[in-house]
Amino acid sequence: MIIEDKLTTCQAGFVDSAAAPDRSMPRETLLDFFSDLSRIAGTFLVHDDGFRVRSWSYAEVAEAAEAFARTLAAHGIGPDDKVLVWGENRPEWIVAFWGTVLRGAIVVPIDYRASPDFLGKVARIVEAKVALVGEEVDLPPGTLSASVPVWRLAGIGALPASAQPGSGAATTAALAPFTPTRDTVLEIIFTSGATAEPKGVVITHRNILANIVPIEHEMRKYRGYARPFMPLRFLNLLPLSHMFGQAMATFVPPMLSGEVTFMRSLRPRDIIQQIKSRRISVLVSVPKILDVLRDHVAREFPHAAVPDPGPMHWSKRWWKYRQVHRAFGWKFWAAVVGAAPLDPGLEEYWGRLGFLVVQGYGLTETAPIVTLNHPLKTRRGSVGKPIAGVEVKIAEDGEILVRGDNVTKGYYGAPEATAEASGAP
Repeated sequence: MIIEDKLTTCQAGFVDSAAAPDRSMPRETLLDFFSDLSRIAGTFLVHDDGFRVRSWSYAEVAEAAEAFARTLAAHGIGPDDKVLVWGENRPEWIVAFWGTVLRGAIVVPIDYRASPDFLGKVARIVEAKVALVGEEVDLPPGTLSASVPVWRLAGIGALPASAQPGSGAATTAALAPFTPTRDTVLEIIFTSGATAEPKGVVITHRNILANIVPIEHEMRKYRGYARPFMPLRFLNLLPLSHMFGQAMATFVPPMLSGEVTFMRSLRPRDIIQQIKSRRISVLVSVPKILDVLRDHVAREFPHAAVPDPGPMHWSKRWWKYRQVHRAFGWKFWAAVVGAAPLDPGLEEYWGRLGFLVVQGYGLTETAPIVTLNHPLKTRRGSVGKPIAGVEVKIAEDGEILVRGDNVTKGYYGAPEATAEASGAP
């Protein structure tokens, strides 16, 4: 893994990789981003569960989130209360996220592949007030305390507030707007806890803003050039319970009035068909998905099994491997990968076919971005440069040290772990 230029040469101290982000647009909390949703025209989220496809507009997501916030208020769930979300990627996940944020409660996402035992541990640690459960998870009786109601994730956004789970008339006072600050806790993301008690990373509005405001600032420079290619459509296969998958579905696409598609199947043929039929521009996934797709392409198109390594203009590569591009659809041009290291050979393979692969480096504790490749200035084999406002230092033992507003303020209920991670005595 290479972190470009300034990170690899900053052994002597911290280096800020870019100027401070543009403050011309007020972004004090994530609610400033939410207020944009209802003003964006067009489709936001698409869900293909293998049986039917349903689309949500930006306005529908905003309205459903507000309705869910009222439902939480009707049940006495308010600021600082914990809301567990355990389910597969689907539009209702994002509705639940924004509704919880609007209410001032704290989202506690759980990977849908996690065990019920892990869910139960986290629920006890945070003293959860409610659990939202998906369709593709199995919740055995007794996993959660009888005091924790279980609501089906699939139903929270499709119904009016008066018909949502356990609905009741909320008072005017209960529905008063919640006003967070930058340091208000937004969510708590727990590690797997396979060999120890789960450890929850505390994420604030400030942490996420430190990631997405620089991206928004950079995107504004290129919106004019991107207009002919709008709407940009993303196929997001990363779990929403992970910070990178969450950012690439919840925060980044609205900056481009983009569409986000979720699908159930992970078979390569189905992924390629989805990309082509939905006219997807960007695939968001773990590197393993690109590996599986490479094997599929090599079987279907033997001439593309070992792409030409020589220098060649991108247009000639497109033409030489036009059968591959036709299979994916002419709108598809890039993959954004995260959550695991990207093998250089895999990146080189897709580049030789004429596709762009964008990667970065980060972790949950940095919400999650530390470094990121610029889509228009990528360097193969590199995870890019630190984003604006983030300072990085490589210690003598090779450890990567990070400082900035993106860094978590600590672990939930674990002062010793927090002190150890921060380097405090």
